[in-house]
Amino acid sequence: MLIPIIILFVTISVTLIIIGVFKTSRKILSALSIILWLCSLVSAFFVGWAWLERAYSENWAMYGFFFISLPIIITAGVLATVTILAVKVRKIENMKEILLRLYLLLIFLAAQVVVGFFSA
Repeated sequence: MLIPIIILFVTISVTLIIIGVFKTSRKILSALSIILWLCSLVSAFFVGWAWLERAYSENWAMYGFFFISLPIIITAGVLATVTILAVKVRKIENMKEILLRLYLLLIFLAAQVVVGFFSA
């Protein structure tokens, strides 16, 4: 069930990256940033759930982390990195706010990975 959703998420995001970078559209890249942040908040729910359930011997919440959060974290991290690299390679000016949001997203995703693995 998650594979078609991630495929759709990746195709929409890659389309937004291509259109946003080649047309140098701040609105499209901002929309991409918002979509990536929303997906990272969905994965943060499962990371938080795994953290709260870490004391139990049968930690069923870790399945949510490994099978839902981790694929979302990896996908959003790769897409954010690709967007940052595309903006840097094309040397697009006036994208500092969007780049800052994407850098903060990468930090947030890294924190989720750390918390998730300490929940195990």
